[in-house]
Amino acid sequence: MESRDVDRTSGETVRRSVVLGGGGVLGSAWMAGLAAELRRGGIDLGAADSIVGTSAGAVVAAALVTGRDPESFADDLYPPGSTQSPSVVKPALLAVAFAALLDRTLDRDVAPRKVGDLAMSEDPALPAHIAPMEWLVGGNYWPDNRLRIVVVDAASGQRQVWDSSSGVPLATAVAASRSFPGAFPPVVVADRYYIDGGFWSPTNADLAADSDVVLVVEPMANRFPPEQVQAELATTVTDTVVRFGPDSATIDVFNAFMSNPDVLASWPLAFRAGIRQANGLAQQLIDAGWSSPKH
Repeated sequence: MESRDVDRTSGETVRRSVVLGGGGVLGSAWMAGLAAELRRGGIDLGAADSIVGTSAGAVVAAALVTGRDPESFADDLYPPGSTQSPSVVKPALLAVAFAALLDRTLDRDVAPRKVGDLAMSEDPALPAHIAPMEWLVGGNYWPDNRLRIVVVDAASGQRQVWDSSSGVPLATAVAASRSFPGAFPPVVVADRYYIDGGFWSPTNADLAADSDVVLVVEPMANRFPPEQVQAELATTVTDTVVRFGPDSATIDVFNAFMSNPDVLASWPLAFRAGIRQANGLAQQLIDAGWSSPKH
């Protein structure tokens, strides 16, 4: 956790921003568990003034904004009656994409284009790929203008940020944001291919709105140097930053899934890991003045 002291000099309500980063399928489960337990304790991340979602974080961010109860994520990520995802995992492509994501020697513009070229050689997502996302995030409409979803244009390698004014259905935007080659097909919008927003940044924390308190949840904090997010946050206007990542036990759950990707078995484990860590995050948010009016 990183924090900066907050200097409150007026009686205004605290402005709060949430940034939910990428972290694969289990990253979504873990963040949903965090959100569910925080909500039970009186801290509703869905009430934040702005929310940025990337990849796994886009799933949970969208669900928070639509008002879906994060507790409903506890057992499964598939609609009732569904037994498996329509996506077919391609291990070789997945390995190449993941290697590019973690290669710190590549310039920021290079890795997205490299992976984008691979993605555009694949068949794009069908309605059958996107329909489960509509169920998962609680709808296909942006209820307000607080949410921003991050994607990467596969051809240019550049970041795109979609919100309620972008004209992209919510489920489509979230599906694109987590479109990791080898695991999920690219999403085509207006004849352009889009892939996982995490190929630009694991958090895209520079998109956090001006706030008194910013929460950055980093499911992949152990895989990226902290300086990257620090540099992004340095461009924002905020008094206090809380950064939160998985502990060693949660990382063990993530790593076990990498060696044996059984989503049905691993999803509840990651969700419960989020529940277990939530009390620690709650205390950090309380200390940061998350719920306190300015005085």
